[in-house]
Amino acid sequence: MENLNILTLGAAAGGLSSYSFFIIIILMVVVMYFMSVRPQKKQQQKRQEMLKAMSAGDSVVTLGGIKGKIHSINRESEEVVVDCDGIYLTFDLKFIRQTTPATETVAKPAEKAEPAKEEAAKETKETETKSEEKSETTDSKEDSSDDTNADETKEDK
Repeated sequence: MENLNILTLGAAAGGLSSYSFFIIIILMVVVMYFMSVRPQKKQQQKRQEMLKAMSAGDSVVTLGGIKGKIHSINRESEEVVVDCDGIYLTFDLKFIRQTTPATETVAKPAEKAEPAKEEAAKETKETETKSEEKSETTDSKEDSSDDTNADETKEDK
């Protein structure tokens, strides 16, 4: 009988701690969900959108690092044919790491050319201003040397 009383007292005292244990476990599961499962789902959704948006002519990079342009896509069998400088390779859609739309690849060289022209124009302006400054400093040095030569000739007379 005494053993029974000890068990009931232990259960009554430990009842509060068992609820806090379950609360801690539930909090850990919730934190784990927000820290790992949810971001992973967002990343998978973003990847699915990327694969759905692929079209012929887009640049791709495979998981193996092969770069090329999409020649054709077969969505039923989930295969993509990639043109790598005239060599046509067939890949499963799962093996595409990154895609770049064809319009972006065409626009990038044009965007790079304009800043390069602007930089070249800035450099020529800078060199012109530096050369003007140098010529001004040499002119002022020549003027001061002429003055000293004139002073020396006056003293000689």
